[in-house]
Amino acid sequence: MTNASEVKPLVTFWGTRGSISTPGRITEKYGGNTSCITVQSQDTHIILDAGTGIRNLGIELADERKETENTPSLHLFLSHTHWDHIQGLPFFQLAYLKDVKLTIYGSPQKEVFLAAILKGQMDSEYFPVGMATFPADISIQEISEEVIHVGEVTIDWQEQVYHPGGSVRYRLRVNGKKIVYATDVELNRIFQLDPGSGEHRAAAQDYLEFVSNADLLIGDGQYTEEEYLSKVGWGHSSIDLLVKTAYKAQVKQLAIFHHDPQHSDTFLDQLWRKNRSKYRSAYKKMEVFWAREGLTLAI
Repeated sequence: MTNASEVKPLVTFWGTRGSISTPGRITEKYGGNTSCITVQSQDTHIILDAGTGIRNLGIELADERKETENTPSLHLFLSHTHWDHIQGLPFFQLAYLKDVKLTIYGSPQKEVFLAAILKGQMDSEYFPVGMATFPADISIQEISEEVIHVGEVTIDWQEQVYHPGGSVRYRLRVNGKKIVYATDVELNRIFQLDPGSGEHRAAAQDYLEFVSNADLLIGDGQYTEEEYLSKVGWGHSSIDLLVKTAYKAQVKQLAIFHHDPQHSDTFLDQLWRKNRSKYRSAYKKMEVFWAREGLTLAI
């Protein structure tokens, strides 16, 4: 019999695209759905963001439920409430099942209450079904505790101010493993633009400590260095800086995430080939890969 502490958590990418969903032939490999990731440990299901990728997650969970008659308790952690991180929620099948319990967590820093934002996108002017009519037992709460315990998973978090409207990064600890989800943050403003200021030094230290020694870091790498020059202030990081920073923090695996809508499969393949061997020295190795929709990793 396998000891529960020996079971590896599973990380699955359901949506890896940033800004807007991009279906089509040129995005078939890495995917066109917007941000959604799951971390599963035993019967605990943690969902990170509810972009359009959550639709396929709901379909799979609904099919599993039919076969096993087991309805998991679901916990959805939102980095922030921009459309590409919440727009799949109205299409999440399990929200339409009355015996499902879904808890949604988000930043306490929202100027408008989190519940009002999520319900607003399902106003009758935009969507035929109101959130209040979901049969599932859904609770929405702004995070109040510094550390959250969900089953065997421990989650802590930090606010990220270097993104329009802010965002939250999450660190999940389970069975001795550390998984960090830190998308939608402009690392270039922290590490490159006036790095000598006290504010930026503190932000840099906070980030490095948060992601340090992560077994998997899922990080925002939307732009190339050349693209970033015309995107300063947009709230996203350049790939080169993300990789350098992750290596400095001794991250073991780095998933480049939140792909730009203009980046085709061919273009992302070229970026992977360019960067895959840069950070694999004999004394300190870091695996770098581009997050791909449908990929599952055992951490």
